[in-house]
Amino acid sequence: MQRSGDELRKRVAVALIGIPVAVILAYLGGYWLAAFLALMAGLAAWEFCAMYRQHGLPAAPSVAGPLALAYVLIAAGLSVEGFAMSVAVMSLGVGAAMMIMTPPASRPGLTVMVTVFAAAYTGLSLAFAVWLRALGGGAPGWHGAAVLFLPVAVTWFGDTAAYFGGRAFGRRKLAPAISPAKTWEGAIAGFLAAAGGALLYAELTRSLVTWTLSWGELLGFGVAVALAGQVGDLFESRFKRDCGVKDSSALLPGHGGILDRLDSLLFVFPVGYAYLRLTGL
Repeated sequence: MQRSGDELRKRVAVALIGIPVAVILAYLGGYWLAAFLALMAGLAAWEFCAMYRQHGLPAAPSVAGPLALAYVLIAAGLSVEGFAMSVAVMSLGVGAAMMIMTPPASRPGLTVMVTVFAAAYTGLSLAFAVWLRALGGGAPGWHGAAVLFLPVAVTWFGDTAAYFGGRAFGRRKLAPAISPAKTWEGAIAGFLAAAGGALLYAELTRSLVTWTLSWGELLGFGVAVALAGQVGDLFESRFKRDCGVKDSSALLPGHGGILDRLDSLLFVFPVGYAYLRLTGL
């Protein structure tokens, strides 16, 4: 009981620091937000490679971290098209340099694949958060912050409902080999809450954003984001299972690692951005 209470206090303390910082940076937008997201991407990529190194597979955290960080910073200054070209050239250059410089005994091919994938998995995904914030305008303000937090809030609604719905009604396992605690009943509760959460969030933020999304489009957004979040969660859980670890690291007391906190959002931000680009705000 004491240990459980200590863990809860740690989680609350981290949240009390992290949430205000995230809100302020979302308000500022631009390179302030990009720098924060770049740091998160770099740390998450580092954790990913470190997990596999502990598992006995070659990876280069010292390359993956800075590469993921660079991806996000580049996204803040380029269009999606310019970003795609820059990332392609950077990835090929880094991959080629690693293939040439890594000794054969260290399995250079596998080292490159794990390292570059780690950077892409975290850095490319969080680049979409930068563009999502830009949909609400580049200048500091609550309009852009409200747009960025739409998929975040919907994910929180869905995750919370999935947790409590699963505990109350869960019977059938969703993916027992990956995450034994997840159930179909919890997932369905999460989808419903996410859809309703999108409607609620839009209503609560109408003074900040003139949302043009119809009710049907908001419901669709909620379901799409909830599905992306579930997949993102399971995706990272599969890697942790593969490496035989519970958390990606112990960097955040009571929360695990950066990658553990971002797992759902790494899929949510690209899906949320694509949805809003296609439908409008």
